Amino acid sequence: MILVVGATGNIGGEVAQLLADKGSPLRVLARDVSKASAQFDDSVEVVQGDLRDPFSLPAALDGVEKVFLVTPLALDQVAMKNTLIDAAAGAGVKHIVMSTGIGAAPDAPVQFGRWHGENQERLKQSGMDWTFVQPTFFMQNFLMSAPTIADHGAFYLPLGEASPVSWVDARDIAAVAATALTEPGHEGQAYTLTGPQAVTCEQIAEAMGEIFDTPVRYVPVSSEQAAASMLEMGMPEPLVQAMNELYALGPPGYLADVAPTVADVTGRPARDIRTFLTDYRQAFI
Repeated sequence: MILVVGATGNIGGEVAQLLADKGSPLRVLARDVSKASAQFDDSVEVVQGDLRDPFSLPAALDGVEKVFLVTPLALDQVAMKNTLIDAAAGAGVKHIVMSTGIGAAPDAPVQFGRWHGENQERLKQSGMDWTFVQPTFFMQNFLMSAPTIADHGAFYLPLGEASPVSWVDARDIAAVAATALTEPGHEGQAYTLTGPQAVTCEQIAEAMGEIFDTPVRYVPVSSEQAAASMLEMGMPEPLVQAMNELYALGPPGYLADVAPTVADVTGRPARDIRTFLTDYRQAFI
C-alpha cells in the first residue's frame, strides 16, 4: 500500500493519479475527504488525516509500506513533515519519497532550502529508506498569473531582466516520484529536477503570445513590490521574505542549471515550457 500525502496539490495530485493509473494499491490522506474523493475514482481510498494532528495518522498509515510526502508552503511545514516522518517510522513504513527543493540542505543559503534540509536530515535518521525529489521553480506557478495575463496581457515577477530559469513541469516531478515509489533502485537518491532548458521570462512571454494568440508582456518588479503583493494576498511576512530569497537566486543565474534527471529516471524527456503552455492554454485565456 502507498500513501500519498498532499494529493490535492499540483504534485501530489499527479502522483496519486499516476499511481492509480498503474493500478498500485493506493491511499490518500486528506483533511477534506469530500474534496479529495471528488478528485479520484473509487479505486483510490481516501482517509481523513491532518499533519498538524499526530493522533490522526496511525490509522492512515496502517498497512502502508511507502509514502509520498509533500506539503504546501506554510510556516510550520517543517513540523508537519517531521510529524509524518515520525509517525511513518513508528508504523513500520519502509520507504518515503519526499518532495523538497533544489539545493535543500541544513546549510542552504535560503530559508526554504534550510527548512527542506531539516526534513531531509530527519528522514535520513529515521531508519526508513528515502528518496528526495528536489525541483526548481514549477511551471504551474504561472497559473497564479492567469488573471493578469487574461485582463492585462502581462505577468509580473521579481526575476529581473533576461534571467534564465530551468522551470520544471509539476507533472514531471510527479512522474519521477511515482517511478521511485514503484520501481527499485531509487532508495538513497536525491534527484535534482529541472526542465530541459533554461528560459527567460521574456522568452516565456513571447511563447505565451504565440500560443495564446494575444500579446503578453513580462514586467519585472522589485522585491519590495513583490512583497507588497504577496502580503496583500494574505501570505505571512516570514514566507514572503523566504519567497523573495528564492526569487533573488534568478538574476545571478543560480537557477539556470539543467539536469537530465527526469529523462534518466522516467525514460522520457522533461516537458518544455511551450508544451506546458499549450497543455494549460485554456487556464490562461
